[in-house]
Amino acid sequence: MLRGTNLEHARVHNLRTVLETVRLHGPLARSDVARRSGLTPQTVSNLVTELIKQGLVRESGQRQGARGRSPTLLSVEPSGALSIGLDLDRGHLTGLLVDLAGNVRARTYLERDLPSPEEALDLVVKVVEELSTGVHERRLWGIGIGFPGPLVIADGVVDNVINPEGFPGWENVSVRAKLSSRLSAPVFLENNATAAALGESYFGVGSELSCYFYCFLGVGLGGAIIAGGRAYRGWQGNAGELGYVPTDQKGDAEHLGRRFDLFRLYEHLADNGIAASTYADLAELALEGEPLLEHWLDEAADGLAPALVGAEYLLDPEAIVFGGAWESPLVAALQSRLETRLSRLRSPLMPSTARLLTAELGADAVARGVATLPLQALLAPFPTSSDERSYPRSHPYEHPLVAVR
Repeated sequence: MLRGTNLEHARVHNLRTVLETVRLHGPLARSDVARRSGLTPQTVSNLVTELIKQGLVRESGQRQGARGRSPTLLSVEPSGALSIGLDLDRGHLTGLLVDLAGNVRARTYLERDLPSPEEALDLVVKVVEELSTGVHERRLWGIGIGFPGPLVIADGVVDNVINPEGFPGWENVSVRAKLSSRLSAPVFLENNATAAALGESYFGVGSELSCYFYCFLGVGLGGAIIAGGRAYRGWQGNAGELGYVPTDQKGDAEHLGRRFDLFRLYEHLADNGIAASTYADLAELALEGEPLLEHWLDEAADGLAPALVGAEYLLDPEAIVFGGAWESPLVAALQSRLETRLSRLRSPLMPSTARLLTAELGADAVARGVATLPLQALLAPFPTSSDERSYPRSHPYEHPLVAVR
């Protein structure tokens, strides 16, 4: 439960707490907000007045009371804050404009071969301009971009792409710094697995979970850790990175991610006379029970199951959530194999096991996730030093939810 404090110096935290309480549980009466947040009714009333003035909360009708006057209900104002989420991966760029209520207001999807950093950044700027057409700059609170990991943190925020296999030519490219010089809104960079997990925590099945491990299934394999509704990133921002887990004890062993490399799978299928080049193609083959795909899924599950048991015992998560870009038939085929393998590997001495759940967000999971980064940094409770470093002092909107520095 979100808890506020009645100390005057914690005003920014309290504003964020009230807003997040309304976002998560609204429509709510002021008395309900006070009960859930632990703040006094008078404090809540003052904070709500300020949030309404800033266009982030609105009065949305009345609830029928037992007797007497019915309380006025509060909801977030969807247009009060907007953000852009971009999923830049091998072969495509997905862009979304998302509002405070989680509604997707605009979407773009481009299929492109992986361009050079300069070409890609030009494309990103163009897409941002298109998505933000007609949006007042005071309401556009940031731009989040998701890349396959690993990434590097610089000055407290994720800044550099260092994935030479997934993004050849991008080694140590300071994406965030380069885009910040070309875009007026704050820029956030995130590992795509962590981004998808954050989106699931904000909008999907993860919103009901206190702690979970997210298994990201795209053109490769990734992982992320969510605890208390926030991502645990580790020292360099790559906590949960499954793709580089070795599959055996040999120093020259290939990493787990190689078993999930869809480009290798497409080539293997083509060598055997089977045409497949998209997630939809693989989903169709899964429904047909194609033997080559069945064998590939068996090997993928054999490699993944021990890593997930390790994640269970190290993190003690409530659930393992499977999501990303794979279509549901392929996800279901993998999960069914993992159920069997995990039951064999788990120790009977452990008191509980994590549930296996399917994410609710689909192919837009990464873009939805990175779109939450500006909103979490600027609007949610528990601001961190890295959140505030991500927020430029020169932003034109003097917002009460941004701490004075």
